Amino acid sequence: MGPSRDPLRITHYPLRETGGFQQRTVSLISLGCPRTLVDSELYLGRLARAGFQVVDEVEGSDTVLINTCSFIQESIQESIDTVLRAVALKKQGKVKAVIVGGCLVQRFKQSLIAELPDVDGFVGVDGFEDIETVVQRALHGERPQHLRPRPRLPHRGRRVERSPLTPPHYAYLKISEGCLKGCSFCVIPKIKGPLSSRPLEAVVDEARQLVEERGVRELIVVGQDTSDYGVDLYRRARTPELLGRLGRIEGLRWIRLLYCHPRGITGELIEAIRDEPAVCKYLDMAIEHADDAVLQRMNRGITQAMLRERIEALRAAIPGIALRTSIIVGFPGETEEAFSRLLAFLRDIQFERLGAFRYSHEEGSAAFRFPDQVPDAVKEERFDRLMRLQQEIAAAVNARSVGGTSEVLIDEPDPGDPRQFVGRTRADCPEVDGVVYVHSRAPLAPGTFVPVRITDSYEYDLVGTAIVSDSPGTGSLFPGVVR
Repeated sequence: MGPSRDPLRITHYPLRETGGFQQRTVSLISLGCPRTLVDSELYLGRLARAGFQVVDEVEGSDTVLINTCSFIQESIQESIDTVLRAVALKKQGKVKAVIVGGCLVQRFKQSLIAELPDVDGFVGVDGFEDIETVVQRALHGERPQHLRPRPRLPHRGRRVERSPLTPPHYAYLKISEGCLKGCSFCVIPKIKGPLSSRPLEAVVDEARQLVEERGVRELIVVGQDTSDYGVDLYRRARTPELLGRLGRIEGLRWIRLLYCHPRGITGELIEAIRDEPAVCKYLDMAIEHADDAVLQRMNRGITQAMLRERIEALRAAIPGIALRTSIIVGFPGETEEAFSRLLAFLRDIQFERLGAFRYSHEEGSAAFRFPDQVPDAVKEERFDRLMRLQQEIAAAVNARSVGGTSEVLIDEPDPGDPRQFVGRTRADCPEVDGVVYVHSRAPLAPGTFVPVRITDSYEYDLVGTAIVSDSPGTGSLFPGVVR
């Protein structure tokens, strides 16, 4: 798994250089998923353009902006704890103002504002156009509150100002907000509304901007449900067309698609993943469960047989595709028999990548009032059983790579070993999947694509050696490495 982050410090790449006058400084804590991270980059981009100096350290900054998550109870608690820690710093005189934004504010609105009297300002899920004003007013002793019913997304013709929070060689590209599916466990539609897609041309323009100005080599496409992209604007999903358009951007090497609903896996989408060279043969497709009764109560609109059909179609059309999925254990009414059917399905399908969650009892979701809630101890026991199974599956999947050669994108040097570097294959997404520990006799810069012979494997990670060929150099650090 990727390195953990201290929630009171997030690395910013790079700092904006300004001068000639005394600037106000702003720091940011971004919690939650990559969609929130994109929002955080938009906040910082707006603030930097308005003349604020963005700094890495929370302590000593004039303002700390906390972009929160509230998808499940665990993320709510993390968000609240982080806000309280920032408020404590303010009381110690180490920051001047604390601004809270994002999903937590949008979900709980006035009740949250009343519960956090020491917070100096609030913005909801769409505070991009207001953030400079909110920060300025907070620093002048006001307590501004900016809440809108749903996000406004950047459209074509408007330059997208994002101040990067990822290394320069990869970036997340958000193509939509909201969702049409209405899963009974989920509160996202109540926070962000129904599906709101960005126009295709606006998405392509931003992608080209990221490649040309930031040097991005890998784009990771995100949304609440990327398989539905465009349905609201064009009356049909245009995800396949989007992948093709992105694939024609010069300099872009990898395109990775996250957060697809299984119902959106069409023949056209499969063909786009198969036929477009830049699209990684990797797909994130959350199944959530595999027992038909549980799937029905979840309002997933799919059965185990339909899941099998889509998975078989993907693997038949795209040999070697890496499938990532997400599972919820302990959903209301999940019996031991239903859970056993889930385990049997996972054992049979052998997902290459998997994340699991214990069901979170979320007020405002349809499932909140469902009978037969599963005790926490049972959820924990089932979670452990599922993850032990997936550990065995992942170890077997990784072992098949030993002895072969993979293209690896280098993310960073290993701080503990000058001859070791950390990278990823096409089958690995940043932060959520495994890594490759690459041994090399020459330094490898982040953003470099390296052929690596895999020599060993662990449950989730691989070990390998960079291959140096005798062919002429290609502008890389040493022959045989592609920049």
